[in-house]
This record gives sequence, C-alpha cells and structure tokens, in this order.
Amino acid sequence: MSLIKNSIYNLGGFIIPTIVAIPSLGVLARTLGTESFGLFTLAFAVVGYASIFDAGLTRAVIREISIFRDDKTERNNIISTATISVALLGILAAVIIYFSVHKIGVFLNVSVQLTDDFEKSFKVLSLAVPIFLVNQIWLASLEGMERFGNINIQRTISSSCLAIIPAFFAYYYHSLYYAMLGLVIGRIISLAISFLFSREIILTAGWSFKFQTLKRLIMFGGWITVSNIISPVMVYFDRFVISHVLGANKVAFYTAPSEAVARLLNIPAALSRALFPKLSSSTLATDKNKLERLSYILMLIACLPILLVGMVFANKIMVIWMGPDYAGEPAMILRILLVGFIFNALAQIPFSKIQAAGYAKITATLHMFELLPYLLALYYLTIHFSLIGTALAWSLRVSLDFIALYILSRKKYVSR
Repeated sequence: MSLIKNSIYNLGGFIIPTIVAIPSLGVLARTLGTESFGLFTLAFAVVGYASIFDAGLTRAVIREISIFRDDKTERNNIISTATISVALLGILAAVIIYFSVHKIGVFLNVSVQLTDDFEKSFKVLSLAVPIFLVNQIWLASLEGMERFGNINIQRTISSSCLAIIPAFFAYYYHSLYYAMLGLVIGRIISLAISFLFSREIILTAGWSFKFQTLKRLIMFGGWITVSNIISPVMVYFDRFVISHVLGANKVAFYTAPSEAVARLLNIPAALSRALFPKLSSSTLATDKNKLERLSYILMLIACLPILLVGMVFANKIMVIWMGPDYAGEPAMILRILLVGFIFNALAQIPFSKIQAAGYAKITATLHMFELLPYLLALYYLTIHFSLIGTALAWSLRVSLDFIALYILSRKKYVSR
C-alpha cells in the first residue's frame, strides 16, 4: 500500500539525520557548556516560531498541489505565488529578529559574560529565517505531488549538514557564535539541495504572482496561520519560560531530553506527511476510514517500543549521550516527555484527517482554547516544581490535545 511505502520513504529520510544528530548534539553539549548549549537549542525554537510568517502557506501548498496535481498551469501559479509571498514575509521576520536581539537576551536572562556572544549569534541566526521558509514551500510542492523519494534524499543530506556543521564549528572554535554560523550555513546548503531536487518545478513555475491563487491559499492557510502562531508557543515556549524563570544556565538540562523527544517525533511525522496528501485527494469515506485505522496501528507499532526502552534506560541514555552532568533529573524529564510523545504521535492522525477535510478552523480554534490554560500550567508548574514541572505541563497538554482532536475527528462533517 502506498501509505506504508511513503511512510517508509519519509522515515528513511529521518533515520540517517537522527543517527548523525545524536553524537553531534553530544559534541555541542560538551564543547559549548550548559548555558551556551541551552541557548543554541533555543535557536531551533526561534526558527521554528518564525513559521508564523509563512501565513499557513506551507500546509496550504501541500493540499492545493495534491488537489491540482493534474492542472499544470494552476500548479505553477501555486508554487510561484507561495514562494514570492513567504520570501517577503521571511525577510520581514529576519529584520524583526535582528533588531530585537537585545530584548530577547534580557527576556532569556542570559548571563553577563555570554551577552555579546549571544547577540552576535542571534543576529546571524536571523538570516536563516527567509531561507528556512522558502525551503519549506519548495519541499511542500514535492510533498503535494507525493515525491517522497526525492524529499527524503534531500532531507537526509540537508538534515545531516544541519547537525554536523554546527558541531564541527563548535568543536574547533568553542563558541556559540560559530555554532550558530554553522547552523545558518547548513540552512543555505539545505535550500540549495531543495532547489536541485525541485528545479524543474521551480523554473517551470517562474516568478508570476497571482492574487486569486494567494487568496485561495490564505483562505485555507489563514486558519493554519492561527495554529502556526499558537503551536510554536506550545511547542517551544517551555524553553523560554525556563530561561526566563530559572535562568539560561538551566535550559540545557531540559532541552537535551526535549531534543531527544523532538527527534523521535520524526517517526509519527513520517506517517503524518504521507497520510495528509492521501486524505486530501481521497473522495470515498470508506477509503479514508481504512487509511485512518491503518495509521493508528502503524503508529503504535512504531512508538510503543521506544517508550518502553526509554522508561527503562533513560539514565544510561542521557549519560552516554550528553555526559555525566545529565544524569538524574534530565533522565526523569526524558521519561515524562516520552509519555507525552506517545499521545503527540497519535494526535498526528486526527490532526491530519481534520485538516485534509478542509477544516483547519477546527484545529486552530482548539489551539486557541488550549493556549491560556497551558501557559498558566506551564508557569505554575515550572515555578513550583522546576524542570520536572515543565515536563509535566508539556506531557499533560499533548495528552489532552490528542483526546480533543480524536473526538473532533469523529464528527460527521469531518468523516464524510
């Protein structure tokens, strides 16, 4: 079945980068020290949060391309219009980050001795934002056409570069600035590889800009934007809260296990990315139900063994991977986050089902209702229970999120 085949393609695109990333993060943690490493991991959060500036177009492009895959003219309009739009929005985001670096440092409670290095590093990081956003659009066009083989060759090479280059620079220069420079260079290489694999599509599309196409993309993507504004807050804000409340020197002890779980979430993401275009192009309710059932079975088969291994060997994993400083509390954090990992993995299925049916408004509205309770719980639990409380807040939130998404995906207007 093509769902399984495409999921395997997607998973293949994550396995090698994950194998490369594990030792690379270990090198970064040992070389940079706890505070600088924590700030480096916050760079992923900054770039991730910049996804609000794609106005939901990445997800909209996947859906639109899967619908108009046989209409070459409209397909070209979608790709060119989306590329121009996110490039302009990405430049705006880069300017905002560049001129807000000092305020970001104050909020993150960066120590005095690292302030200069931090500000230089995050100014360089701002350059990665438009590169990242354009790259997402080009990959989305391939994803909409279900060219998962090409996508995952690209992902394997580019993600490996994003892991190796910062570690290489940090190892030789022992500086947050050079690690961040390596991250930006990795993003440039990633964009170049994306262009190489999709150059025929991009060059054929040209640089035409169609307001009617943009309007249609935004009508779907507008609610995605609401999710894109809220989701990164719920995914990454825990790190910023830790830095603000407990100090930047505490961030690494949370982000190390959090990064491990983030890498593991590539497994359900592989299935979700294969599922979304299938559901978008499917017209029969019986076919959609079969895809959904198969997805839940595959997700549990893939993720439950990870939970069991992590629960038993969390302490050994953290010490071998990151060093002796990460024994004890970070290992307990990993266990708590792994429970949330299972629910987050399962949530990918009803999330994809709802959005493929064209009801992005539902997921966006749910995220709006979740935001305030989560932030209150996050602050309260972090203040009273430190890093353990932060992990509990995240796992509780994703567990409730899955339950809500599952119930909403059962509604008749979504399932038909």
